[in-house]
Amino acid sequence: MRVAIAYPPLESDKGVPLLSQNRQFQWFNRPTYIYPVVPATAATMARDAGHDVAWLDGIAAQWTRAAFDERLEAFRPDVVFLETKTPVVGAHWEILKQIRARLPGARLVLAGDHVTALPQESFEHSPVDYVLTGGDYDFLLLNLLAHLGGDAPLEPGIWHRDESGKAVSTGPFRLDHDLNRAPWIDRDLTRWRLYAEKNGNFRRTPGTYIMSARDCWHGRCTFCSWTTLYPAYRSRDPVDCVNEIEHLVGRYGVREIMDDAGSLPAGPWLET
Repeated sequence: MRVAIAYPPLESDKGVPLLSQNRQFQWFNRPTYIYPVVPATAATMARDAGHDVAWLDGIAAQWTRAAFDERLEAFRPDVVFLETKTPVVGAHWEILKQIRARLPGARLVLAGDHVTALPQESFEHSPVDYVLTGGDYDFLLLNLLAHLGGDAPLEPGIWHRDESGKAVSTGPFRLDHDLNRAPWIDRDLTRWRLYAEKNGNFRRTPGTYIMSARDCWHGRCTFCSWTTLYPAYRSRDPVDCVNEIEHLVGRYGVREIMDDAGSLPAGPWLET
């Protein structure tokens, strides 16, 4: 299948929307682009499963809306995936309507903290076909592609329309996926250089992001979307993380790495 991981441009006098890989939505006056680790993992998983993947981040690429639309239509996707957040979900509903008008055969998919909290709402206000809830939407997108391309049953955490058009759920999302099964992100496929310089978190550039864990074990910060997406703590094999870091430094010349795991768990192990 042809899969587009898409961030349509969102033009506003408020500035640049920090939509990807951000725990709380913000508008920035200065261009700032945060590398979207989970969507990038989803793109790599889909590519590794044999799908044709297009990475279309119109925000980080600084495309006009017309340029984004031209690229999306030229790709002719079977599936269009968007990450959304509360301040821009209304804009995304309108964009989904426009995509449906131009690409009537494409399946439209939303994920993110807003649709995790209010999954039915987007079915009422847009032509979305699937909503992936929880933070493991890379694994859920891979499952959805297997379902659309064959007879794989949908995993828990996926909302879709039944034959009557009513929104129905496969059940509450689960965070039981083995993070060590996730591949290292294909940084070339996901155009990592778009996010390597214009980011205030980096003291030295080029920089990039990894996630050694999906958390948070604390889970009580009211400003943070991780409490919605990752109400648990799971970590990757530390040796694999170090190997990935070595790969990023050796192959791409990365000078700084932001590990976007929310926190380290407290406990006696810190004293060793």
